[in-house]
This record gives sequence, structure tokens and C-alpha cells, in this order.
Amino acid sequence: MSTLLQQNSLKQISVQKLTQTAQITRGTFYLHYKDKVDFLEQTEQQVIDEWFAAAKTTLTPEGEPTPGFALGPALRYVDQHHQILLVLLHPQFTQFQPRLLQRFEREMTAYAQHLPAPDGEQPPLDVQTAFLATAFTGLVHHWLNDNRRYRSEFLAQSFCQLLKPEVTPVAAWFAPVGIDLPIGAEKA
Repeated sequence: MSTLLQQNSLKQISVQKLTQTAQITRGTFYLHYKDKVDFLEQTEQQVIDEWFAAAKTTLTPEGEPTPGFALGPALRYVDQHHQILLVLLHPQFTQFQPRLLQRFEREMTAYAQHLPAPDGEQPPLDVQTAFLATAFTGLVHHWLNDNRRYRSEFLAQSFCQLLKPEVTPVAAWFAPVGIDLPIGAEKA
């Protein structure tokens, strides 16, 4: 699909072009998908699910194991799948980014349930999750548009440095796991 979208707009891509590029029959296509829209929705969801599976880690806030998001593996996934992610983050895919943001916010909200009760000094949870989700996806989009100028590990470390868990406790969900890069080794 990313190959087709480099040459055509989404509207110009037919099921016939998809099946020819994938070297499958139309019958095989319709066995798995209702139509082109269903194919795109399933593709978007698959990419999101794979990204989160690659980043899955276990954290122990307050001593209780809970799912977290390992930045190193997450950004390596982006690096390895940069072509499809760059395509899906394009404005013509109107549902991908909202779905991605919703997933980030849902996962962080679940993580927040394992944190101590807020002390009243912190921003509301929905503000924290919206900020972190858009900051992270915005950084990823910038990195992809910048041709992945920095190594994924360096980008992960940089993101961690920008987070202040004492101000935004949910930021600890973005775990500095799988980052094995000395400070200063930023170029890809």
C-alpha cells in the first residue's frame, strides 16, 4: 500500500490496484475485507496493535505490575515500519491519528489507575494524557518527516528528558526501557 500511495492518492487506488500490487486475487481480497474502506481500517488497526505489542513492557509503580510503553522498542518499530507509518500519518488518512491518540490516551489512563491519588497540584488526567499522546505522536511524525535523522534510542532518551513525572505523573508510562545508547550518540 505504501508503494501505491507514493504514486497515487488514496482516492485513486482501487481494489484492483491493491490486489495487483499485493499479487492476490480479488476473491482473496474480498474473503478478508468487505471493501477498500474495511481494508484501510483493518490495516490502520493492525499497525497500531503491532506498535503497542512491540512496546509492551511491565512497570511496577507502587510495587504493582502494570502495562507500560517501552520507548526503545516502540521507536525501533517506527524506524522499521517508517514507510507505512509515514503514509498513515498523512492527512488523507483521517482516522489513523485519532485512533492512535485514543489508544495512547486509553493506555495511559489505565496506567494512571495504578498511581497514587493526585495531590491537587497536578493537571487533570485527561490534560496529561492528551498532552503526552500528542507530544509523542507529534515527535514521531516530525522524526519521520525529517527522514529519521536521529537514532531511535537517542530520540527515546530525548523524549524522556522532556518529561517531568513530578508535574505529569502519567509520563512515567513512557518507560525508558530498551534504550542502550550513551548520551551524545544521536545521529543515525
